[in-house]
Amino acid sequence: MKTKSELIASINEMVGEVGDKFDADEGGDAERDFIAARCPKRLEDKVRALPTMSMHLLAVLADGPVSIVGLAARSHQLKGTVSKHVQRLVEAGLVTRTPIPGNRKEVELRPTADGNLIVDAHRHLHDEMTKGMSDFLSHYANAELQVLAKVLRDLLAAEKVGVRIARSD
Repeated sequence: MKTKSELIASINEMVGEVGDKFDADEGGDAERDFIAARCPKRLEDKVRALPTMSMHLLAVLADGPVSIVGLAARSHQLKGTVSKHVQRLVEAGLVTRTPIPGNRKEVELRPTADGNLIVDAHRHLHDEMTKGMSDFLSHYANAELQVLAKVLRDLLAAEKVGVRIARSD
């Protein structure tokens, strides 16, 4: 049986390995293939060229028309970052900008019909990923899942102090 410090070292190593194994950059092609296969052929180049952040912002836009500032708030991103990605989406013909009457500074953003096709495929991707995780975790006992949930909640609540993770309690 491993000591507590050996278990902690092993867990620390495995967390890093799991992060590396399922890094978005590694699975990017499979995810792009999945979305492209569910869109008309004419959108394939756009799907493959869109940065992941643009894809996620497009999905957030589908929740209803919003300004750049509103989209930044909804997506928990910086306004400058959102603005840069929205410009890419507009240039790709996936988002429209419409002036807001009485407001010369803000515009309303909406996905185009093509934007909505990509959003639907993107949602299907996330539904499939969620189902896969559910299928994977369903093999564990309830008590094991409760421990895992507690550890993950604690990790999410933790703070980073310098290069160390510190408990927030």
